[in-house]
Amino acid sequence: MLLLIAAALLFALPLLLAASVETSLLVLLVCVIAGIMLWKPEFTTLVVIFVFYTNLSVVAILNGVPDFIATSFFVLLGVPLFYIIIVQRQRVVINAALILMVIYLAVSLLSAAVSVQPSATYSRVNNYLVEGLILYFLIVNCIRNPQRLRQVVWTLILAGGFIGGLSVYQGVTGDYENDFSGLAQVSNAQINAGPESFLGDQRTVTRLAGPIGEKNRYAQIMVVLVPLAISRIIAEKSRALRVLAALCGIAILGGTFLTFSRGAGIALVVMFVAMLILRTIPFRYWLALAVGVPLLMLVFAPDYFERISTLGEVSGLASGDTSSADTSLLGRATENLGTILIFLDRPILGVGPGQTIRYLRAAGNEIGLRRLTEDRRAHNMYLEELADTGILGFSAFIGIPLVTMIGLWRQSRYWKTRNSEYFHTLAGFLLAILAYMTTATFLHLSYARYYWFLLAVAGAAVWVFKETAYLSERQGKHELDQQSV
Repeated sequence: MLLLIAAALLFALPLLLAASVETSLLVLLVCVIAGIMLWKPEFTTLVVIFVFYTNLSVVAILNGVPDFIATSFFVLLGVPLFYIIIVQRQRVVINAALILMVIYLAVSLLSAAVSVQPSATYSRVNNYLVEGLILYFLIVNCIRNPQRLRQVVWTLILAGGFIGGLSVYQGVTGDYENDFSGLAQVSNAQINAGPESFLGDQRTVTRLAGPIGEKNRYAQIMVVLVPLAISRIIAEKSRALRVLAALCGIAILGGTFLTFSRGAGIALVVMFVAMLILRTIPFRYWLALAVGVPLLMLVFAPDYFERISTLGEVSGLASGDTSSADTSLLGRATENLGTILIFLDRPILGVGPGQTIRYLRAAGNEIGLRRLTEDRRAHNMYLEELADTGILGFSAFIGIPLVTMIGLWRQSRYWKTRNSEYFHTLAGFLLAILAYMTTATFLHLSYARYYWFLLAVAGAAVWVFKETAYLSERQGKHELDQQSV
């Protein structure tokens, strides 16, 4: 292991000598972190996940770090994988979701082959292979026990609290010029606060976009962390950790509200209703959330209520009245209806992965709600997948989160009366996927790596607690046999 660390330092030495002082320091920092991760393989997974979720590798590229250094950082997941599979001789994890992902890849390749322009589908299929299938395999095989899973959950909560805290700082101080080297970007898009805003006048508010650089995507990756933070608030035995989870949760909610994303707001409502129906948290906690979350919204983004109220215009669209609908809703309705027309034209294998955008402008303009003047993607993950890969591709695609959620539900039922920490962890992931699937009703699958990453960690949770249950029952049976002897 020391030889590997020495080799890494020797490899970096020419870069340190040739580069600027700032780049040299960054390269040296990366080498030090890499050395620690090689020395402690279990630490590698947590570092990579933090870098991944805060989008630090992309931010590093924006700040002048060479692409190959920033992007190769994720290759370090191979270190814990090697340690687990080769050194510890543990078996490779292949679950039902991973099998469905392979089937989805096969259908995508078939759909690409029969598309009008197969070469145009390469980018979409390649991205899925790297950011979907390979990422899922690495994550689900690097998380092997409840302790590691708990550390991963905390890493995600701290990552969300970190970037959410930067957004809250911007929102409170109004210092939007400082984007913290790209970790707290500001979207150029603005929304109208309405004539009856909480400040009593008509104005615009800036939408924050975090390290992603796109406000709705930032909201999407933040809202899924809310149930994970809640699970730690309830499950942790240490008061200090419960307080830390609460503070991170507040920062995550603050960052979410400051995006002014309507989809994220709906996801929060759906998630809280699901908590009540499924009884994943005690009623007193649910009541505290029902009161506390709107209060936080008033503190961080009072105009968010005005933003959410525009969803009432959807009823006008359904009845055919488009006079009161804003241009955003009209555009999304046009794109989604156009996507349905594309699917109906080629329902079995679709038009090819990522190819709906080539036909959507013409199809959407046939609807007559709003004229599309440029190529657009559907604002619905499910409709776009139907149009891209047809019924066959969509069946495999939607099966991946469904089998994961079923596994989470079954394991949560098993552990509910046996171990409350395990139960709340499983319930947190179930609600996180539900939140993402809700936002996907309003967004296409962009920044797909976050979607597959969430499913991978959730899939790892199912496997970990299923194995833990098996070992627990086996141990109990062994003890009974010993007593009988």
